[in-house]
Amino acid sequence: MQKKVVSSLFFILFGIAISYAQSADLGRLLQERDQLYHAYDSLGKEKNAFFGGRSKKDLQNMILALHRIISKDNEIIREVRRTSYQKESNLFGQNRASSDRIYDLDQQVTSLTNQLKRKNTELQDQQAAMGELLGAMRKLQIGVVVLTALVIGIGFYMFRQRRK
Repeated sequence: MQKKVVSSLFFILFGIAISYAQSADLGRLLQERDQLYHAYDSLGKEKNAFFGGRSKKDLQNMILALHRIISKDNEIIREVRRTSYQKESNLFGQNRASSDRIYDLDQQVTSLTNQLKRKNTELQDQQAAMGELLGAMRKLQIGVVVLTALVIGIGFYMFRQRRK
């Protein structure tokens, strides 16, 4: 039973530690994406062609920056999926630990109920035996009183017979 409590606490603490670590990884990835976007934005403002337009190299740099942003977005998506999978598995672990705990408690309730039924049956049997013993004792007491009265009566009768 204590193992279940300890394992439940372990899953909870492990889940909290993982969520802090995951949010740090996700935060780092989002910062990197933000930096890539600022680089793309600054590239979009550059105009190095002859008449103030964008040159082929400017456009290639913008495309490369967009590819980097897309790649970083894919990393962020993978991290979010990994995080959600780990949270889900932690929840399943916690759910399993809770289910095990509930099952153990149900088993204890069943066991204690059966013990209580056995004790009640034993008590009823003992009360019935006590009733029988009290009945037998009452009969014995009546028999002793009758015999005592008989002995006193015989003694009195003998005493009167001797006196005569």
